[in-house]
Amino acid sequence: MKQVKTEEAVGKILGYDTTYVGKDGATTLLPRGHVITKEDVERLKDSGVYYVWIDEGSDDYVYEWDITPQIAQGICGENISISPGKQGSTLLFSKVKGVITIDVERLVNFNLNQNVLLITRFNYTPVIEGDLVGVVEVIPFKMTKEEVDKLKNFGKVIDVAPFKKSKIGLVITGTEIYEGRKQDQYYPVIKSKADKYGWSIVYKEIVPDDEDKIINAIKKALDNGAEAVIVTGGTSVDPTDKTYIAIRKIADVISYGLPIKPTTMSIVAVWNSIPIFAISAGGIYYSDYNAIDVMFTRLMAGVIPKKEDIALMGHGGLLPNFQPKMKIRSIH
Repeated sequence: MKQVKTEEAVGKILGYDTTYVGKDGATTLLPRGHVITKEDVERLKDSGVYYVWIDEGSDDYVYEWDITPQIAQGICGENISISPGKQGSTLLFSKVKGVITIDVERLVNFNLNQNVLLITRFNYTPVIEGDLVGVVEVIPFKMTKEEVDKLKNFGKVIDVAPFKKSKIGLVITGTEIYEGRKQDQYYPVIKSKADKYGWSIVYKEIVPDDEDKIINAIKKALDNGAEAVIVTGGTSVDPTDKTYIAIRKIADVISYGLPIKPTTMSIVAVWNSIPIFAISAGGIYYSDYNAIDVMFTRLMAGVIPKKEDIALMGHGGLLPNFQPKMKIRSIH
């Protein structure tokens, strides 16, 4: 590969994709392998390209279009597919429904090489088949084979943990719902998420704010084949709410409260290895993205968090859809 002035490249083979960047985005101006013509010279200069790389046959370097796919194969797990992107980048897509799993410490150490970068979504982000989970991007135009081999052999950094569980039980609490004073609004929210993530609701019961009835409904859900249980509502400190008291009686509570907004007043617990998860009523209003997406998906993938994992969720826990409802006053 040799760098020459654009006007001296006529009749030669372009060694890389040249790019045009405008207000509507970036696109390939001339592709790698194109034989440069006199007309191309002005087009290239109009885009600020006064020097180009021309292909003079093989040499001892590895170039951008070969660097990232090779390295991606080495750092990605079996549930990620790779696809060529633009300008030497490689796109990473999920093959399965599940949650992204990233060894964050290894990710940091990998990116310290500063030549090839792994750019991902947040750890434990829920995904379905075909979702983009990351991009491998190369900075220099070329690298030595030894440099590439070192990064290829770095080891696994990112994968997708598939959902290990698919059957959920649903316990809807609220005396006002049980007595018919108010219509339940949570079932459609959870049914929509179940459909999205490939789960099935095998048991559903509406119960009043009574801890014994909540416990019995959870037991019935498990008896009907549920592999995890969602309990809706009743998670606040209101004296009527009994969900936390009920769950605490039968399960090991990992956390009462998640450092996220919305749906902070959620409960993560395990009963005989079965996840018991309670979500606050805020998930009805914030139906698009809430604690079910952020935490319950992890439980369905078999990822049981430690208290420290939950504490860390406060970093980035202010979800994009959250909007404070109170009037904000300036403090002078």
